Amino acid sequence: MTTVPQYSKLFTCLYDEPNPVGSIGRGTHYSVFRSVEWLDVTRRALALPQVHDFKVVWDEDHDTRVIEAIEQIYMAGLLSPVQFFGERKGTLTAIVAARFYFHGSEVDTENYRSAITRIAQDLPDPWTAKLGSFDRSPGSPHQCIYEGIIGDSEHRVGLYLANLDSLWQLGTRDYRPAIRPEYPEAATVIGAVPVWPPAILEPKAFPPGGVLPPTKIA
Repeated sequence: MTTVPQYSKLFTCLYDEPNPVGSIGRGTHYSVFRSVEWLDVTRRALALPQVHDFKVVWDEDHDTRVIEAIEQIYMAGLLSPVQFFGERKGTLTAIVAARFYFHGSEVDTENYRSAITRIAQDLPDPWTAKLGSFDRSPGSPHQCIYEGIIGDSEHRVGLYLANLDSLWQLGTRDYRPAIRPEYPEAATVIGAVPVWPPAILEPKAFPPGGVLPPTKIA
């Protein structure tokens, strides 16, 4: 079984295409990443965190320097709306959910664009930055702005991104882990957080020189 490479210590790579696949653009291929977000898709604070799946669309050179830009975008609290990043010819393209792009005022969108641009241009190897939009709704093609993320026709780029979104269900969502074998009954969910039914834990007294782990109470 092939090990999936990990590009960052801040978010996880779920799937990776190390080389060009297919015939769209110039060597186009992609990787899927997952982060944990305390902001929703419109960057409003959450009471409970969500998982966030997004894609990096690579061109033929697979320039991993783009990861540093994404890490800084993440740490600045700007990542949650993004569904696709593209790296092509020294340009970082961030494609955000249309729900965010058209959510606030034009000033809000421009402020976000400026923040992404500052991060990209302040790196040791500066990037030009572009901001686009993606809407998965079949009746809203006018809200898809691809900004040249792939060097191909708008129609082919739209089909490619829509297929990737359909395969991976990109964006933010509540965290719902698989049922653990030791607890065959379904998990109880409070709000968006699954709460498993293990035994209640009671801490022991501090012994000299260390702390003992909690003790299960039947």
